[in-house]
Order: sequence, then structure tokens, then C-alpha cells
Amino acid sequence: ILDASGSMLQKLGAVRRIDIARQTLTKLTSTTIPAGTPFALRVFGREVDSCQTDLDVPLGPLSASAVGQRIAALNAKNGAKTPIGASLAKVADDLRSVQGEKIVVLITDGEETCGGDPAAEIEKLRKAGVGTRVSIVGFALDDQKLAATFRRWSDLGGGAFFDAKDAAGLEKSLAAALRPGFEVVNAQGLILASGVIGGEAVPVPAGNHSVRIRGEA
Repeated sequence: ILDASGSMLQKLGAVRRIDIARQTLTKLTSTTIPAGTPFALRVFGREVDSCQTDLDVPLGPLSASAVGQRIAALNAKNGAKTPIGASLAKVADDLRSVQGEKIVVLITDGEETCGGDPAAEIEKLRKAGVGTRVSIVGFALDDQKLAATFRRWSDLGGGAFFDAKDAAGLEKSLAAALRPGFEVVNAQGLILASGVIGGEAVPVPAGNHSVRIRGEA
């Protein structure tokens, strides 16, 4: 989910935030995420004084060229609002046909401005289906209170909060947010530990265990 509201027109150095986001998403979908991976992109911030949220790329096998064209056409709009809650409320339908873990990543540089309740929507997502993980990438945030809010929402979503200060930070944060989760399971099917591939090590008791990608049977 990408924030394309007016604040994304602000610059980091000589480059607008929305341009950095476009460049990063293009690289992400052409080199980091394997072709054919089920992928969708929702964008908000398209209309002045509006809480509009659009599914720009409906769920389907990732095609770097097709998605790249959609990303290239993205732009932020001055005066557009930030419907984070409303966008999260659409995710269950956006990803309804996904089998296995559903990884949801919100990229935003601002707070909810449409009266939504992102925390409640994240809790609904977590309760609605096994293996839904919501992470938030705060881009160029200068409000530590807002960062703390995003961190709390990410905790509710079973994901992580990433504080991306610049282009390099955004790229690194998105790559980390999209790592699949795993579970360590014993012979009786009991989950002993869980984590994220490439993340921190998790302690488990001695024995013969299995590791499975989170959300798979």
C-alpha cells in the first residue's frame, strides 16, 4: 500500500519522496521479488481533498514490465488526504485468493487524516485469516510520536516497523519487510518458535523439528 498524498511531493535533497518511492518500487518488483509471485499494489492520495484509495495493480502473478508501467505513472497529489484505515480495510478482498502467508506492507510519510481506525483494521485482518502479517515503512518521518504509533500498529499486525530516512533506507526496509516468515514445528505439530527468514535467530529446544514457511500447512 503506497501513500501518494501531498506530503510525498516534498523533497529529500534534490529528489521528491514520490520519485524515490517509484524508483525503489521499480527495483523491488524487477529484481527483488521473483517473477510470478502473487502481487498487488494499492495506492491512496489521488484526488484533492479526497479519501480515495485504489487497487492500482490487482492481485496476479508479478510481471515486472506490467507493474513497472503502473509505477511509472504514479504521482502524488497536493491536498489529498491519507486514508490508511480505509486502505487496510480493502486488503482482505484484495488478497482473498492468496494461499499461504499474506504479507502486507504500508509505505507512508504521514498520519491517518480520514477518520479511519488503522489499528482496528489491522486486528480484523489478523483475525480473518491465518498468516497475515502487516508491516509499516515510515518514510522520512520527523515526528517520533507518529513513529511510535506506526510501531504499535506493526506490532498488532505481527510485522515490523521500519524507519526509512532516505532512498537507501527505503530500499533496505522494503526488502526486509517482504521476507517470508517461518515456523519451527515439533513432531506433534506444535509450533515451538517463529521468525522471519534472514532475520534474527530464534531459540528452540533440542530435538528433531521441522521448519515450514508461515501460512502453509
